Amino acid sequence: MSEIITDDDAFDLRFSTTADETNVKQWLYEPDVRLWYPPSSEADVDVFVRNWIGFSRYKASLTAIYKDEVIGVATIFLMPYIKVAHLCMMYMVVDPKYQRKGVGTALLRNIKHLAKTRFRIESMHCEVWEGSPIIGLFDKLDFKTVVQQENFVKFPEGHRARIIMETQL
Repeated sequence: MSEIITDDDAFDLRFSTTADETNVKQWLYEPDVRLWYPPSSEADVDVFVRNWIGFSRYKASLTAIYKDEVIGVATIFLMPYIKVAHLCMMYMVVDPKYQRKGVGTALLRNIKHLAKTRFRIESMHCEVWEGSPIIGLFDKLDFKTVVQQENFVKFPEGHRARIIMETQL
């Protein structure tokens, strides 16, 4: 079992800032990480991350810090229309060096709490690709598969399903 770092005094969560964009881009530039997210190229990553970190201006994004280093970001993608403002989508990424150390669990629990208490979100969903290692974490924290679209995304070895997972807050 990997060392859990979230109980360490050197671990903390804070609201994200636009400066965190650099770290998210750096992680998503890594092909093994980008594989599990929508962008296909570094140019696509730049646009994706700019939109992602833009929600920090509403305090809808949390950043994990360990020993003064940014190690993860989770963001609520707020809906702009009143009719659907009770729903949100969420994306999360953790620095590969700190995966399986409790960081994703801490970010996901806290982003769910933030969505419910600050934004009065009732339902949060996320989009993952079949085989993604994060599916187990979402299962553990009460996300359920609500849609599975077969052959949605093209991987080098073939097509995989897109899975929409949702949790009620």
